[in-house]
Parts: sequence; C-alpha cells; structure tokens
Amino acid sequence: MMWRVLFSVLFAFSSSAHALRLLEVRSSADQDSTRLVLGLSGAPTLNVLSLANPERLVVDVTNLDAGSLEALTRWSDTRVTRVRTSVRQSGSRLVFDLAAKYRTNVFALTPTAGNPHRLVVDIIGYVAGERQAIEPTSAPEPPVQKRDIVIAIDPGHGGKDPGASSYGVIEKEVVLQISKQIAARFQKEPGFRAVLTRSDDRFIRLSDRPKLARDAGADFFVSIHADSFPKNRSVRGAGVYALSLRGANSELSRWLQNQENSADLAGGVDLGDVDDETRQVLLNMSMESAIRISMQAGDGLLANLSRVGRVHKKELGLANFVVLRSPDIPSLLVETGFLSNQQDAKRLSNVREQDRIAEAVYLGIRAYFERNPPANTYLFWRKQQEGRLMTIEVKRGDTLSEIANRYGLTVNALKELNDLNSDVIRLGQQLQVPVRP
Repeated sequence: MMWRVLFSVLFAFSSSAHALRLLEVRSSADQDSTRLVLGLSGAPTLNVLSLANPERLVVDVTNLDAGSLEALTRWSDTRVTRVRTSVRQSGSRLVFDLAAKYRTNVFALTPTAGNPHRLVVDIIGYVAGERQAIEPTSAPEPPVQKRDIVIAIDPGHGGKDPGASSYGVIEKEVVLQISKQIAARFQKEPGFRAVLTRSDDRFIRLSDRPKLARDAGADFFVSIHADSFPKNRSVRGAGVYALSLRGANSELSRWLQNQENSADLAGGVDLGDVDDETRQVLLNMSMESAIRISMQAGDGLLANLSRVGRVHKKELGLANFVVLRSPDIPSLLVETGFLSNQQDAKRLSNVREQDRIAEAVYLGIRAYFERNPPANTYLFWRKQQEGRLMTIEVKRGDTLSEIANRYGLTVNALKELNDLNSDVIRLGQQLQVPVRP
C-alpha cells in the first residue's frame, strides 16, 4: 500500500545511516528506447520533472545517499549526453541531459526473483540509423506490477450507535446504502478494489475504522455520514472534510467534530521503539503528505457533489475527526446532507438520490487516482501506455476500419498515423497503432 511504503521510508530516513545506497547500474537499449535500471538498498521516494531548452529529465530521490552515485555518473548512452548528480536537501538529485526531445517514464519496482528495489528510467524515442552498443546484462525487467488501488469505504455509525435521526430517517441506515453503492462502482472499475468497514448493521469503534482500512492495504479512506443541526433546521447541503491538526475551521465544523469524536479517541500507527521526538517528526511528515493528498482529492469530490445537489459549503472543510487521523492513509469524511432538514432527509431516503451521491463520490476519488496513480498499479501502467505505439502486421481479412476500431482510433486517425492516402491495405503490411492497456 502506497502510504505504508512511504511511512516505512520516512522511518528509515530518520537517520542518515539508513539513507538508500545505489547498489548497481544496468541498462539496455535499441533503436526505440533506452532503459536504465538502478538497483537500490530500499524503496525510493521520487519527484520527477521534465525540462526543455535544453531537454533534461530531473529525478529527485529524497532518500538516496548522494555519495553512492559514482557508477551512475560514468554511465553513457546515445540518448543521454551526461548524467549529473547533486545533494538535494537530505537526498539526491539526478539530472539526465537528453540528446533530443525524448519521452520518459520513471517508476519503482519492488524486490522480485532475487532483484533488489529498483528505480527504472525509460527514455523513449527513435534513434535513426543507430543501434546502441550496450547489451542487457541480465534478463529484461519484469513488467510494471498492476495491483488494484484499494478504496476503503466507511459507513458511519452502526449497531448500538444509530447516528442522527429525524423525519423517520436514520443515519446509520442511509449511509450504509450509499456506501454499498460507492463500493459497487469501484468493484466494476478496472484497477480498483473496494472494501467496506461494515456491510451490515454493526457497531465499530471510531479508532478501529482506520485500522480496518490499513489491514486491507487501503490507498484511500472515505467515511460516509449525514449531518444533523437541530439548532437551525434550515441548514442543509452536503460537505466534505479533510483532517486539520489544528481542529476545525468554522463553528459548524467544530460542532460536528465534537459530535463525531464523542465515541472514542484514536492514536495513529505503531512506530516501534523510537523516542518521542522522532515519533512526532515521522508522524508529522507522513500525516502532512496524507493531508495534502486528501485535500487534492477532496476538492474534486466536493465539486462533483455540487453538481448533483446542494452543498452547505463551497470549499473543503477542515476538522479533527477521529476517523481521519490516520497518518499513513489519505482520508476524507463526506457529510451527505442534514437529516435535521426536511428536504435533505427526504432526499437521503430516496434511492435515486442516494445513487447520485454515490456516483459523485466515486467519480471524485477515481478522477484523483487517474491523474495521480500510485506506482506499481494498473492505473500507473495504463497511464504509461498513453501515446506509445507498436507495430502490427495486416492479416488476412483485416480492413482499415476494423483495425481502427480494434485500437480505439478513427479511420482518418489511423491513416494519418501511418501516412496512408487511401483505405486500401495489403496482406503483410506493417502499421503503427497505439499500445493497448
């Protein structure tokens, strides 16, 4: 799970003696691409940037010892004129000076078949008339892993804790129905897997809900609730909240915070035998990253909710809800409406409206991960394939329209890609088509 890996890296990074070291440098190349593989002593944390004029690929490895990179600076390639390294805060910056405007992919691989952690750099582009002298020193790297992104969905309350109730509508019941619809959507979406903290009417302590998500290897946690504010029954609309370590950012958020937190208090993850100061630093670093991801996803989710119904606040709320206090999993709490308001209560008890709310939550979270897929996931691999081409051979019975349809192109797009002037193709002819995810 992405954030568990990040958390373990942060822990290792608490001492310079635990910074990663470069173990080996391997490469292979042909006329289409170059692959550079860096064997590392642990899992890298990466920031990648492409720069133009001149063309450069910048890879910041925030936990890599700069003193171990001599072998990398000696490496050369037709597509890379020079590799430069420097100390970047507490890690290393790798700068690849490119010979032309090449497309690049950078990703990490976990240990397999005796190989260590690896950082893989692909530089993709045709070098006309040349073939690299570098030969592979071992079997080709295995393909990028394609694990599912795990979304933990938490229907609030349950069992002896009914939550809010008004106008004959009970919170624990409607949020379970909405949560099941969200889960069903993720289960149907390639590259995702949904888990529910509860699938029936049972009581789960607040502190146990993030633990259930962590045990499932969740990449994201979303808790579904319904508001109640009987002091003012005209208040209505949905809201989305991310964690604020300083507490809530409005009087209403603070009121809700006290209501939700009354059942239990939770305390993070086990950091092992470390001193209190180090524990606090590591928790802060990990939690700040989780909050940043939560807020980015939350903005999109709130925008989706505003398109299917009224929202109480047009900006993301910040509150100190117990279920959001997981330092290693990005988390959001969605308040679907106010049961103390008659219009919202009626809406939340309507199956069609529940479906619209579930769709908005699902689309908001899915959109974030499509833009920012974790490494070694199906979505990450699929994003890598965008824009890549492969060569196929025309077989008996093939037509231009059938091939275009097979690879998601229009006939005109396929013709333009292959410089064709007519719809006529011949047996054995080679055509360029997009790589299919």
